[in-house]
Amino acid sequence: MRRLVVALAVGAVMVVGVPLVGSSPAYGGVGAGDNSGGTVTVGASAGASGAGTPGGTGSGSPVSTSGGGGGTVCTDTVLTLNNALGPPPGATLPGSWYSITCTDSGGASTTETLWISQGSAPAPVPPVAPYTVALDADRSLQLPRPALSFDPPLAAVVNLPTWLWIDPDLWHPFSVSATVGGVTATATAVPVSVAWDMGDGASLSCPGPGAVYRPALSPSAQQTDCAYTYTMSSAGQPSADGNPNDGSFAVTASVVWDVSWTATGAPGGGALPSVETSSTARLRVLQIESVNG
Repeated sequence: MRRLVVALAVGAVMVVGVPLVGSSPAYGGVGAGDNSGGTVTVGASAGASGAGTPGGTGSGSPVSTSGGGGGTVCTDTVLTLNNALGPPPGATLPGSWYSITCTDSGGASTTETLWISQGSAPAPVPPVAPYTVALDADRSLQLPRPALSFDPPLAAVVNLPTWLWIDPDLWHPFSVSATVGGVTATATAVPVSVAWDMGDGASLSCPGPGAVYRPALSPSAQQTDCAYTYTMSSAGQPSADGNPNDGSFAVTASVVWDVSWTATGAPGGGALPSVETSSTARLRVLQIESVNG
């Protein structure tokens, strides 16, 4: 037992701050959020409080607490047996040995053994990894689902190009910030393309939201870089009324968002996993036959 205690005491002198380990990346939340693209600070802050009274029961008390949205929580335990061995060289008396365990919002933990002098500054918390804070922000991103539009608006026609577009108002960056201790990280999602699944087995990718078709303008006065031409009708596809002649294709539009992060209070920044938000709408495709007189 004494050998184990000695190892703890010696090891405590060598301890340095260890960055918290982040959990596996979590994609931004998908929903019909009303985030206008401004920065929103989520409750992920952590501050320090006292480490507990030296010579206490050793049952553990919180060293730092987190806000409502997550963050880092630390608990200290007095090491009574280590106290019997005395303080490390150069330590200020009176004081006590503590085991400090900190757990981040992803469930990862680090433990340090430290001598803390009575009346000194609050027990130190291991440095926060900015990437961990960035993941907290990423989890709080609320990205809107696209609203699909077509022209012709009521039904597409075989061999006639169909214009495709989504609501252009969502085509801007969305940002959320999270703060833990003195580190603030901001996750920003930027829309980069729209993937269309046309329901007939074909797909295409458009570099933007697509151009809104304006009936008041002549076709020659407007153009789009996002259109698709069906080569078969949707007859026989599922229909709401059970009539095979009213069948329609399930068309899905998926917005691809590139996500990056920056930090203040600590160096860091870079890419996070991309995110997709999707919606599906049904589209009838008609076969129109011409008759020669």
